[in-house]
Amino acid sequence: MKKWKTVLAVVLAAVCLTGCSQFKAEHNAAALKKDGSVMAAVLDTLDKSYYSDEELKATIDEAVADYNEGSEETAIVVKKFETSEENVQLYMNYASAEDYQKFNNVTFYAGDLQGAYDNNYEFPDTFQQVEKGKVTGTVTKSDILSGLNYYVLIYSEEMDVEVPGKIVYVSPDVSVTGKKTATNIDEVIEQQAEAGTETAEGKESEITEEGKIEVEEGVLETESQTETSKDTDGEAGEHMLTYIIYE
Repeated sequence: MKKWKTVLAVVLAAVCLTGCSQFKAEHNAAALKKDGSVMAAVLDTLDKSYYSDEELKATIDEAVADYNEGSEETAIVVKKFETSEENVQLYMNYASAEDYQKFNNVTFYAGDLQGAYDNNYEFPDTFQQVEKGKVTGTVTKSDILSGLNYYVLIYSEEMDVEVPGKIVYVSPDVSVTGKKTATNIDEVIEQQAEAGTETAEGKESEITEEGKIEVEEGVLETESQTETSKDTDGEAGEHMLTYIIYE
């Protein structure tokens, strides 16, 4: 994540990551828990011309110790650190979303919609509506803000996320992967779009007795979401805030 890019001089690698305890993910990820704590996982590649394994571990431990020293309780715990050749696996637990945000120097707000509005977060004009882990349509910003006071996770990194409640709305740059999970990783969304297209093409080639083809509901959703994400984010590489609204 951003802190490791700037402090540890490592390069983000989109490779499979298997979590610790009950936290599992395939990419850089964060799971927001009901008690407000955060479980985060990241895999990077280590440029050994800058750091050795021992130096990297020492740097992480020192940064965590310095942060915890300024907290009343232990705010961050390193749960797992492993290196294999040039790959680094790092799992960390944070006492709160605020601790994650401060330590990594990123946006990571978790709270209710009213709190986000009061903190002057600029909501997108449109959102994707989600039911049972599937995108079912779009709504406007005013529809959401004038309705129930749901919870929201707002973040600035590309990663998979899990929230402690059922997702009801997401910003246009998001692909919904489950009732409580979503991703805004461009590469993953593109892969899902390609897989969806191949599935749809396969179904179109089938011939039934009735002469009708039924395309699986939602199979092409990620393709349109990818296009929306590119339009919203503007130039390549620029990433705006992502919004996950849940109940």
